[in-house]
Amino acid sequence: MIGRRVCVVGTSGSGKTTVAREIAARCGLTYIDNDAIIWRANWQQTPAADAFAAKDHATRGDGWVLDGNLGSDPDDALVLDRCDTLVWLDLPRAVVHWQVLQRSVVRVITREPLAHGNRESLRKLLSRDSIVWWSITSFARRRRRYQKLFGCRADRHDIRLQSRREIASWLAALSKS
Repeated sequence: MIGRRVCVVGTSGSGKTTVAREIAARCGLTYIDNDAIIWRANWQQTPAADAFAAKDHATRGDGWVLDGNLGSDPDDALVLDRCDTLVWLDLPRAVVHWQVLQRSVVRVITREPLAHGNRESLRKLLSRDSIVWWSITSFARRRRRYQKLFGCRADRHDIRLQSRREIASWLAALSKS
């Protein structure tokens, strides 16, 4: 069962964006790119008030899917309160870290533009600010956060997917419903 206001959460590298886009396409919902809201050009973080306003506007209606490492910030709490379905990509640590490393290396090589023209660079990849390092250091904290969120609301559908195979099977079933 899936609703019409969906949050896809998981640690960095779990495949949130890919899954969120698939859900949106298969269910005829609007995809909301959380990274495009929270980051500006040159990897400048969006001010909290602006991020809140953007998420408030994007999630007022019915029929959306938002992906992100949602936490306890007011803008994240707003989105989590509005969603009727929470999809948690709870993949094993090794799978997540391998995925984020592969993705980042490919982005460095291809110079793939991200939101607002941002690009991953070799310098950033090798720094303490890299998404790879972030994934490694935030993995356990994110898992604890999502465990607390999961199953805490009777009025929300909570879906926990723990492998790539489970994700693929669930998405395939979603297309048939």
